[in-house]
Amino acid sequence: MNTKRDQTGTSVTASLSIGEVAAATGLHASAIRYYEDAGVLPKADRVSGKRRYHPETIDRLMLIRFCSRLGMRLVDIRGLLATPAGSRAKAYWRRLVDGKLDEIADLINAARGVERILRESRDCDCVTLTSCAFLKEERAKPPLTSRDRRIQA
Repeated sequence: MNTKRDQTGTSVTASLSIGEVAAATGLHASAIRYYEDAGVLPKADRVSGKRRYHPETIDRLMLIRFCSRLGMRLVDIRGLLATPAGSRAKAYWRRLVDGKLDEIADLINAARGVERILRESRDCDCVTLTSCAFLKEERAKPPLTSRDRRIQA
């Protein structure tokens, strides 16, 4: 029987199937296998060739799901999970959040610019594309960088 010790030293048996973990987390079994392959979830124990998970796997997957919904990359989640608890983990989390907040601010600013142009151009009286003031303004701008393209996508 596969056992693992929890924080108190109590023996915990790896007893959850991938289906049970999927049901408890709302994730597909394929996502759980993907997280194992990506290194953000430890490889499951095997019993008769089938994956068997420890109960704490559910908490780890809920954290992964939460971070993913916030737009965190797997490399960031992997770093968060590898960071020791305490002040180092808190500092790492703050750096992740600050970076994500900056990214969101850029996206909001880009969306506001698009909204402004859409509102202003909605009732445009341009007869041709060459006479359109918005297109003339666009032609005068420098080419987009790869970062600009990501923000506008």
